[in-house]
Amino acid sequence: MTARPVHKRCASWLAVLLAFAVVAAACGGDDGDGGEAQPTQAVETTETAAPTAPDEPAEAPVDDDGEEAPAPAEPDDEPLVAPVDTTTTTTPPDDGEAAPEAPAELEPQFGGTLKVAVEAESDGLNPAANNFAVSAYVMTYPVFDPVAYWNTQGQWIPYLAESFTPINDGQSWQMKLREGVRFHDGTPLDADDVIATFNAQLADPIVSLAVRPYYPEDISEALVRIDDLTVQFNPLDKFGFFPQFITSQLGMIAPAEWLAAAADDPNLNQYPIGTGPFMIESRTQDEVTVLVRNPDYWAADITDIYLDRIEVYPITDTVIAAERVAAGDIDLMVTSNSDAILTLRDSEGVQSIENVRSSEDFAMMNIEMPPFDDIRARKALTHATDRDAYVALIRQGVSPPADTMFHPDLIWHNPDVKQESNMPELAGPLVDAYCADFPDNCSGGKINIELQYSGPSVAQTRIAELLIDSWDPFFNVTEQELLQDDHITEVALGFYNVVTWRQFGAVDPDNDVLWIECRSISFISLNWPRDCSPERDALMYEQRATNDLDRRVEIWHWIQQDLKDSYTYIFFNHANWTIGAGDHVQNICGQTSPDGVELFCNNQGRVQLHQVWLS
Repeated sequence: MTARPVHKRCASWLAVLLAFAVVAAACGGDDGDGGEAQPTQAVETTETAAPTAPDEPAEAPVDDDGEEAPAPAEPDDEPLVAPVDTTTTTTPPDDGEAAPEAPAELEPQFGGTLKVAVEAESDGLNPAANNFAVSAYVMTYPVFDPVAYWNTQGQWIPYLAESFTPINDGQSWQMKLREGVRFHDGTPLDADDVIATFNAQLADPIVSLAVRPYYPEDISEALVRIDDLTVQFNPLDKFGFFPQFITSQLGMIAPAEWLAAAADDPNLNQYPIGTGPFMIESRTQDEVTVLVRNPDYWAADITDIYLDRIEVYPITDTVIAAERVAAGDIDLMVTSNSDAILTLRDSEGVQSIENVRSSEDFAMMNIEMPPFDDIRARKALTHATDRDAYVALIRQGVSPPADTMFHPDLIWHNPDVKQESNMPELAGPLVDAYCADFPDNCSGGKINIELQYSGPSVAQTRIAELLIDSWDPFFNVTEQELLQDDHITEVALGFYNVVTWRQFGAVDPDNDVLWIECRSISFISLNWPRDCSPERDALMYEQRATNDLDRRVEIWHWIQQDLKDSYTYIFFNHANWTIGAGDHVQNICGQTSPDGVELFCNNQGRVQLHQVWLS
């Protein structure tokens, strides 16, 4: 199959349009080893009740070789609700002697500059107009306080907001802002800024893709002002936990006047104004972005901010970045690159905070286009895939194999769902039957397909070679290597057979519904395989509306079986997101909200820096 051509001007626009769609929930194209009513009286709720594991395994609903990867939890361990960090390791000096014992408790130090390496540059830092992947979050979390964030148990907590109140049993939600908060330019934060930010998100062709699906077609009443510090969200669906939807860039608030100015002058997108503990002093794209401490930070009396400066350097070769961390001229980096992770593990005086529970690498098939509109072809490709070789040779032991979108340590994981890869003996009969019915889609007794991936990339080429080698007995595979933007465009338009991808792994699985629901399928589809199941949708919206953890787990167990039975995804491994830093970098994990609540540390590589200090 040859992908349908896209008019150059249209393709260019769509590439920009869709870039956010890939990173909105920190997913991101190919696997990246190369390069989110009427007011009534209600009880105020500032955080969800701590969930507990179900008493018994849930039943499916019946109604409408390198180093070893971090080991999964022991069977007797309590399953986790959230994909928290897997391991934290420190490599001692290799001088034949044991490392000296660290003091029982180091005293936090004020001052200093933290030098951070990111694997890519961001096109801008305006949360209402730019694409935020991991690199952008490194630069913007210190500048903006999100209205809500995650605690270490994976529950949403208020952050810039003082509280959230469900209205009509969660059909609407009121958000109250804290008093006395000021932006970097001295203007006070109020409800008008929240509404202006929301409207800017809706007006932007990029960011709106991640916002509009959650609200009614008539967007005019989606967000209303209650008073100077209170707004009410009126989403399309009933939410038992709406604030978690605005823990990402969608919950970063900018001043209304600055947003209006940035709409007229896009250059301002490089110098956003937020409420956070750091401000942008200078920014030279592709070279360095410098953040300095905000001397008038609204939470300075309740939150210690230690660093004077943060310097962020884009270093696209993450192995080189890891070597620079080991050498001491870079303090901290974030990566999912296997070679970089191995470098960090083997380096003296370097700490690694690894998380293999927070996203998945996989191949996915387009079920609206031959041959994968026929489940026999999808099954055959699944059976023919050598997942074990992929994990051993591509991931080099740093990431464990995956059967589903959830790591086995998580309560959401269905242990009964086993992916049917590494079963080539089952592929042949399916291919024979398909080719007998559709001879025009076959040659020499094999099904004709195209594997598309982004490049140029040495890692992606290695992946393609490995996959094609395992598929070759049953499929005639042609390759299409596209630049990342063009690759994303073709996938969103449905101009592909099979692609490699990374996705899923949200702190709460409801934040991944966007990728698998029917209403995300259209001319531009965020449900990339274009696989629609009304029954699945009904259950996803049911779990969204409740805080009953047992029922939510039961539903997500069923969803995994449903996705497995559709044969649209071929899971390879649970991706390893690693924060690597010199041992002198302190308090990477353990940072807190303005209310003193400890924060989720390594969320798909997203990390807060506001309370980091240097020893």
